[in-house]
Amino acid sequence: MGTCTGTSAFRSAIDAVCAPLEFVRGDPERALRIKDFTQTLRQALERAASLSIPSEAGRRFERAHSQLDGAAMDRQALARLERSLEPLAAQDYPVRVLARSTESVKGVGPKTAVSLGRKEIATVEDLLFFLPRGYEDRRDLKSIAELRVGQPAVFEGSVTRAGSVPIRRGRRFFEAVVSDGSASVILKWFRGLAHFEERIRPGVRLLVAGEVRRYRYSKELHHPEIEVLGEQTSHENLARIVPIYSAVEGIPARTLRRIVVAATLHAADLVEGFLPTAVVRSLALAELGESLRQVHEPDPELDPAELRDRRTPYHLRLVAEELFVLLVGLELRRARLAERTTEPLAPGHPSVARAIEALGFRLTQDQTGAWQEIAADLARPHPMNRLLLGDVGTGKTALAILAAVAARAAGGLTAVLAPTEILAEQHHEVFRRLAGRVGLRTALITGSVRARERRALAQALERRELAIVVGTHALLEKGTPLPDLRLVVIDEQHRFGVEQRRAISEKGAIGRPPHLLVMTATPIPRTLARTVYGDLDQSLLRERPAGRVPVRTRVLAPEAAREALEDLRRTVARGEQAYVVYPLVEESEKQDLLDATRGSQRLRKALPGVSVGLVHGRLDSSERIAAMQRFVRGETQVLVATTVIEVGVDVANATLLVVQNAERFGLAQLHQLRGRVGRGERPGRAILVADPGSEEAARRLAILERSASGFEIAREDLAIRGAGEWLGTRQAGHLPDLRLADLVRHAELIEPIREAARQLVARDPGLAGSASLRATVLRRWGRRLEFSAVV
Repeated sequence: MGTCTGTSAFRSAIDAVCAPLEFVRGDPERALRIKDFTQTLRQALERAASLSIPSEAGRRFERAHSQLDGAAMDRQALARLERSLEPLAAQDYPVRVLARSTESVKGVGPKTAVSLGRKEIATVEDLLFFLPRGYEDRRDLKSIAELRVGQPAVFEGSVTRAGSVPIRRGRRFFEAVVSDGSASVILKWFRGLAHFEERIRPGVRLLVAGEVRRYRYSKELHHPEIEVLGEQTSHENLARIVPIYSAVEGIPARTLRRIVVAATLHAADLVEGFLPTAVVRSLALAELGESLRQVHEPDPELDPAELRDRRTPYHLRLVAEELFVLLVGLELRRARLAERTTEPLAPGHPSVARAIEALGFRLTQDQTGAWQEIAADLARPHPMNRLLLGDVGTGKTALAILAAVAARAAGGLTAVLAPTEILAEQHHEVFRRLAGRVGLRTALITGSVRARERRALAQALERRELAIVVGTHALLEKGTPLPDLRLVVIDEQHRFGVEQRRAISEKGAIGRPPHLLVMTATPIPRTLARTVYGDLDQSLLRERPAGRVPVRTRVLAPEAAREALEDLRRTVARGEQAYVVYPLVEESEKQDLLDATRGSQRLRKALPGVSVGLVHGRLDSSERIAAMQRFVRGETQVLVATTVIEVGVDVANATLLVVQNAERFGLAQLHQLRGRVGRGERPGRAILVADPGSEEAARRLAILERSASGFEIAREDLAIRGAGEWLGTRQAGHLPDLRLADLVRHAELIEPIREAARQLVARDPGLAGSASLRATVLRRWGRRLEFSAVV
């Protein structure tokens, strides 16, 4: 039989069966001398058969149990027993079962498996860890009059009106009006209309569950989950806590729940936990298989609020396991980074001191401290891997310039990588202006640069005439040589994929990887940054230059938007400039939002004699640059734009920002946008025209009215939304996606688990003693572990 070790409920059960069998192997008479030997073995087999394991495994345990009844424990009987259990005792049995196709789960046929596969759910393990995004307490029935906008609700009512409603271009949606005598509410479905047309007619009684929203003056629910209540069906028959999963196209919500529960009963106790036993005990965490069962099929006595916040003991066990895999990966990456060597730069060269004088302004205290940290890194024979985390307008670019001077003093090139052409153009303008003061020549390389110009730039790079090259993905192409690359500056690095960051790193000479400075103007609390950017050392900038007045911000309802127009008139009359930002470039059939193209047309009519410009991402590079330059020179008084002005635009005369449909933007994005005004001697103002639609959205916008600190805004936004939604794609390509853990809501678990991860990697750097953990870390982290923090 296989070696009986492990940390899953299944492996513990196998151990309990294996131990007595191994004890008597070779000496069957021992079984006769040990009191209650057969009874002990029988109880171990009963416990094993009761686990959430495949039916074939359960049958083997049951057959083994039946072999004990009335049988003498001779050598042949023991051998038969061991042979019947041998496939289950194999170390790879749980892994093989968890890797089976979803079609091995009851209720999953080929068509359903294809639908699951489109959601990247291909195996039994994928189904087990397709975790609920929320829960509905269907025991707590509300009257329709009690429904609150922005809140989930469950209620009963009768359909008073139902039918398909035509909208633009031949499209339709299905609408039903439901009443319970206290009030009425509208239900809408935009997909699968035939299904609802068959089921929902006037007079039908429904149990409805979903989130309430407001549309104009009515309350409504979009795509709610419904149960048709017949004469024999009451709410009491359906009252339970129901897990809510992300939608899988082609699979109804109830069917999806049944499939996940079937997978849980099929394999939950096979899942192996990796957390050290001491950590499980100190944090009082639940058993792993039971945690999966309770998360997917919660007991009625569980607190619905704890379920929704993922704070039940069962959620916390799964969260802790996920964090352990995450933090072990971070520790492995830190260890690999510490082993790399490179040539130091020259931060102490006299040219750096001259550059500080030539900048034209005095460094703030924060900038001085951050530069000392960067300079110390650059002077070491190991590649710098540092995150420069600074609020809007705190002067990150100036420090990047000083690092570029140190690279040039050591005979090297600096590459500045931006995620879009627009940002690259804006960064190049800023770098060109600042670098020109210290005698460094810069160049811009993007996909829009013509072949002849690019060849000329390549020749200038080969001749070592350029000190700084700013660009987009064009810098990564094999045809763009970056000789003597010694420093890489990445702006908003979360917007780059793993392969792209690896490509820029490999542009350095073999055996001499470049130093890395990652800049972000997206404020993130330091405790969170320690995990999100756990392999990067961090420098923090909070101070703004002296004399910079915080931007005053107001939130206006759409019906009060005329005030924004009057403010625009007054701003232009004073000789100042303004931005008006829209979420879309052009009108969309799918979204009822204002767009920049029509907005610029309306403003030209409303502001006769005022020069109104338009800039957005669909313009080609030359048009974009020309539009921005006209605004910089003051020829354009009002610039209508999308978020292309989010970063890098610096026009001292711009004092007013108006954002339309502000509820469609993230708080960090709005904070970045308002950083474009008030950059000169006159104070800046921001007007956010918004229809929040929920109390939470209104609370989030109110944060901007009362605070000018990006860090405070981020902290409060995190408290409202949690790290998972707040980070969004920021962690894409840097950390594995988190299925359940939230780096804010579960912050108290991180430090003890980080310490356990640190001790494990220090003790076993290659994870040789834990092959299954190593396989899981590599699977979750992928190629991110193969390279440095640039990856």
